[in-house]
Amino acid sequence: MKLKFIMLVGTLVLTLSTFAQEKYSLSYIIGIPSGPTADFTPSTSFRGVGFDFTYMLSKELGIGASVGLQTFYDDLGKQTITDGTETTTATRYHYINSLPVYATASYFFNNSNNVTPFVSLGIGLMYNQIDEEIGVYTLEDDAWQFSMRPEIGLEYTINYGVSLRAAGRYNYAAKSGDVDGLSHFGIALGVTWSN
Repeated sequence: MKLKFIMLVGTLVLTLSTFAQEKYSLSYIIGIPSGPTADFTPSTSFRGVGFDFTYMLSKELGIGASVGLQTFYDDLGKQTITDGTETTTATRYHYINSLPVYATASYFFNNSNNVTPFVSLGIGLMYNQIDEEIGVYTLEDDAWQFSMRPEIGLEYTINYGVSLRAAGRYNYAAKSGDVDGLSHFGIALGVTWSN
């Protein structure tokens, strides 16, 4: 009985290691704010980067991790603000810096050509720092928020182990403390390589 169990575990390990492949992806991300994020910083962000790691359990299924950074920024111009008897005239800026950290599960729809569609779900935390600068004064709030990120995309194989990647993502962070729930769409364009 013990020998059969050892043979079964050994066969399972060898089967999984046959399919084992690690994939890495580095992406430039365009962020499109939505909800409260768009209320505070309505402009599209061209300041985003992401790194994904996927450990392939089979040809179709992978688990991994994802981390990124997206900065939203708006220049509201010169404004005059009155608070009681004080009046300040200064240039006003709004910033949101988002740092998502996810555990991911991905499914790759393998087919015979060079294009591989995929879907992915990330669950984890997102650190958001919200800054409102008025002249030399800065109002800041930050929080670690529970976050989810569904994603759909394509990988186009250029050469063995190297692919171009395009994906659409939706990042949602739940309300935490004084920081509202924040969300944004992302268009990720990058390169993927594997061992």
